[in-house]
Amino acid sequence: MSLPSPPTAIEEVELNHLPAQLTPTQSIAQEKEADQPDEALPDPGGIDKRGLWSLGAQHLSSAWGERTAEFAFYLYLIELFQTTLLPASLFGFFTTGAGIIFSGLIGSLVDRVPRLSFVRWCILVQKLSATSAYTCFLLLFATRLKEQASKDLGAPALIWVLFALIVLAGCVLKLSTIGISVAIERDWATTIAEGNNDRLTTLNTILRRIDLLCKLLAPLFVSLLTTTASYSFSVAFFLAFGLVTMVFEFVWIQVVYRRLPSLATEEEQKRKERLVIRNSQVERPLPTDSRKRRLPTPSSVHKSIQTFLKNQATDWLEFVKHPIFGSSLSISCLYLTVLSFDGTMLSWLKTHNFSDPFIAGMRGICVVAGLLGTFVAPAMEKRLGLIRAGHWAIWSEVISLLPVLLSFYVGAPKDGIRSSGWNAALLFAGMALSRIGLWAFDLCQLKELQTALADHPRRNAITALQFAMQNIADLMKYVLTMILSRPSQFRWAALVSFISVCAGALSYLLFLKRMRGHVIHAEWIESLLGKGKVG
Repeated sequence: MSLPSPPTAIEEVELNHLPAQLTPTQSIAQEKEADQPDEALPDPGGIDKRGLWSLGAQHLSSAWGERTAEFAFYLYLIELFQTTLLPASLFGFFTTGAGIIFSGLIGSLVDRVPRLSFVRWCILVQKLSATSAYTCFLLLFATRLKEQASKDLGAPALIWVLFALIVLAGCVLKLSTIGISVAIERDWATTIAEGNNDRLTTLNTILRRIDLLCKLLAPLFVSLLTTTASYSFSVAFFLAFGLVTMVFEFVWIQVVYRRLPSLATEEEQKRKERLVIRNSQVERPLPTDSRKRRLPTPSSVHKSIQTFLKNQATDWLEFVKHPIFGSSLSISCLYLTVLSFDGTMLSWLKTHNFSDPFIAGMRGICVVAGLLGTFVAPAMEKRLGLIRAGHWAIWSEVISLLPVLLSFYVGAPKDGIRSSGWNAALLFAGMALSRIGLWAFDLCQLKELQTALADHPRRNAITALQFAMQNIADLMKYVLTMILSRPSQFRWAALVSFISVCAGALSYLLFLKRMRGHVIHAEWIESLLGKGKVG
């Protein structure tokens, strides 16, 4: 039998208007209708070209600085502390912890602070924090402190002071990056799309491809500078480069806000709504003495903290009850992994005598595979529908990681020795293939989140909670590698990582069941049994 014609904009209907639980009595006709992919949607035109190019330029500059720091900071720490993974793990632990604690607050600020002002402040803080960290690294590399850092825990106190400043700058950099990501990739992109499903997909894909290109090219550029020049020169170059690009980013973001009027229009509408609510409230006149400006007292500070915690608890409770939570939980589980080219994997590869250019090259191949995933995701969405496309993507990642896990247990190299050719092929080929599913799933989940919260009054505060969940999983990874800090113990961290990815896939399976009412198309089963065929 053949399937009915697919309805239009079905994913938006599901995520915005579907109840928390599908009732068991849902009709077969409704299930068939819900399982259909989206029809071809209108051309995503209508976006001002200069505004779009400025948005791309600003995102390129911001992502380049972020990806450069992401690779360079860990590479510098590994070069300074060559016999242990502990400093790199501590850096990741504290920066991720900062993201967990303050992500909700940053999301709330995105909702309350004027859009342009917030992004400008985030750009300023991002560049200055990165500059501060590079300055500390320059002091370490340009002096004799580099040789003394090899003593690890027996290193002079000045080295650990500089390391603490690097960690602090890394925490601030992490928070400013989260702020830019929530504001630009979630809030601004949703508003610019103006409810056009195809336009939102296009914007998400453009921003994600820029991010992946930076993830591909930035490490290669870092490795080029460290190998052809020196570590000291690379630090000084990135320090100056960050200060210069800060000026351009201010100009580009101003052009975006001016050329895309929907950003200001929606913001003004929300401001008027808040003003109406505020004016409708009956305010009692304050006593004369209470109108005077007073310094905060311990009791007022305590009350402010209580209010903040109460608001956070309310947001978390609402987020957990929302149907999109299952999807957010699934992508968060993917962050508890060492099976990607992050700081912990880089540390392990360096202890097995892989060179910087080779590591950067392998990372580049994985990023190219990730770029392929950004082409696969839109095609899968049109063929299968948004939610089911994410299901296929995440399980393809699970399958691709099987040979990666196997490489740590079959023919695994000893500490200080490079892997054999076939063992390295299992490791790097499996990681590259897994990036296709990972980034395809990332795009699907991002659109699910944007669509589900498009009309939510505190969408950015709720969105930031997903960042908090991702950072919690990331933090658990660093705790794991601090406990298993010896390179020989890395295989156990790899096993835990694979289990976490499987848990994410199972969580998404439950989300799919909740949203669809079933996992497998009834028509597919009938087709396999020979009772019909899918039209």
